[in-house]
Amino acid sequence: MENKQQLFNELLNSLNEKSEIEEYKYIGTGDPLSDILIIGKETAFEIDTDQYRIETLGNFNFWNKQQIANKENPTENGYNPRFPYKGQILKRDNRKGNNGTSVTWMNYQKLINYIYNTPLNKDINFHDDSFITEVNSTPSKKTANANSFSIGFRKENILNSKFFQSFKIVIISGVGYFNITKDKNEIEDIFQVKYIEKKNVDGKTSQPFWIHKNEDNTKLVINTYQLSIGISDNLLKEIAREIQESNILNI
Repeated sequence: MENKQQLFNELLNSLNEKSEIEEYKYIGTGDPLSDILIIGKETAFEIDTDQYRIETLGNFNFWNKQQIANKENPTENGYNPRFPYKGQILKRDNRKGNNGTSVTWMNYQKLINYIYNTPLNKDINFHDDSFITEVNSTPSKKTANANSFSIGFRKENILNSKFFQSFKIVIISGVGYFNITKDKNEIEDIFQVKYIEKKNVDGKTSQPFWIHKNEDNTKLVINTYQLSIGISDNLLKEIAREIQESNILNI
């Protein structure tokens, strides 16, 4: 099997040929060589800002230039998608310099802590154990207001790529951007898995997750609601337990 570094480079070369729209070619943040992929809906900030220019429009060019980047080396503007906003801690950002982070990143960190049995870790360092991308590469504070034109391209050329298919664990944080009906299950089609079952945490229909696996039990895909406000620790713990008990990761 081709190694992950090679698959990553092949994806970059392919995207260079398939689109001139930098936003559509957004790759993600974190460690591309990790085993865990977390897929969100879209990043929650406004377009036409420096943050959009640096973090979204600059993302592909960063990876294309750096390939597998060193998290210790910041870019010219101080932002490094290998480990963005290094130094944040596991508390909600109060906008007053408390080194906190977003609720979504808090939940990503808790999930990684539970998976790897490090629940006392208070640093935001989930980028060392996972890679994060989005279904939609156009940022929006609210999904209801999001421009979704990039989704078709990204499903076909990014999520379907050999690189993104190589992740052993895939956590889809947000239902709604995948077509799932009685006749078609886009998650199954894209990730080459079969739906197994739905679980409700604490018996609550508001805290569900859906489990999918491939035939030889080497890939686990879990779909759940957006891991932001309203997500319980028990949901994160149950997803982590499902991942641990799959024995797909070497934990």
